[in-house]
Amino acid sequence: MTTATATPSVAEPAPHRGRLMFSLFALYVIWGSTYLAMRFALTGFPPFRMAGMRFLLAGGVLFAGLLLKGQPGPDLR
Repeated sequence: MTTATATPSVAEPAPHRGRLMFSLFALYVIWGSTYLAMRFALTGFPPFRMAGMRFLLAGGVLFAGLLLKGQPGPDLR
């Protein structure tokens, strides 16, 4: 009976430190900006208007991403 020895798999290289720092910075800025936006929104807009603005902004960003990818826009169906 022979035993097969497992060959070590090729390990993926560790992520670059710069990429990691940029990712953490982006997370900090994006997450922090939502709290700042909520602070201004709670003092300046009625709740339904703020919700409507958030949904319009999110839909616009998603639609712009769709167009940048070269995909056709949604049809009426």
